[in-house]
Amino acid sequence: MLQALLAITILTLSLAVAADGRALALDQKAERQRLLVALSTQELSGLYIVIDTQTNRLQLRRGKDVVHEAICATGSGRTLKGKKRWHQWRFYTPKGRFSILRKEEDPLWIRPVWDFIENGEEIPIFAEDRRRFQRGVLGEYALYFAPDYMIHGTLFEVNLGKSITHGCVRLGADDLRYLYERVDVGCPVYIY
Repeated sequence: MLQALLAITILTLSLAVAADGRALALDQKAERQRLLVALSTQELSGLYIVIDTQTNRLQLRRGKDVVHEAICATGSGRTLKGKKRWHQWRFYTPKGRFSILRKEEDPLWIRPVWDFIENGEEIPIFAEDRRRFQRGVLGEYALYFAPDYMIHGTLFEVNLGKSITHGCVRLGADDLRYLYERVDVGCPVYIY
C-alpha cells in the first residue's frame, strides 16, 4: 500500500514538473517572439547589439544593417546546488532590452560563491580574500549590460557557439576588441 501511494505521489509530481517545464518553454517562446517583433518594427538608427541565445550569434547593427556578426557563447540554463539551501543558481543569459552600463579594460573577475562550489573549493569567509580575484579570465575587455552580466572574452574560444556559460555572453578576442572599440556606454542591447 505504501509503495503504491509513493509511486502515485512520484508520478503526480513528475507530471506537475513536466507541465511547468512546458509552460516555461511556451513563455520563453512567446517572449522571444515579442522581442523579434519589437526589433523588426522599431526604427533604430544608431548602433545596437542583438544577441540570439538559440543560435549563439551576436550582431552589431546600425538600423537594419548588420555591421558585424560574431559567434558567441551564452548561458547553459543548468542549475547548480550547493550544500546549503540558499546555494542554488540557474545559469541563463537574461532576455530583454538592456544597454551597455560600463566598459572596462583588463577586467577583474571577482569569483562568486558558485564558482568555489562548482570547483569543490572552500568558500572564502572574507570578501577581500585573494582567492576571489582573478585577472585575465574575462579577456581583454568587458561590456557590462546588467548587474553581474557582461559581454567578455574567454580562455576557451573552442566553446564559442555553445550554450555553456554561467549567464554572461562570451566572445572571441578579435570580435570583443571590435565591439569594445565601436560601442559606447548607453548602446542598446537586445537579447532573445
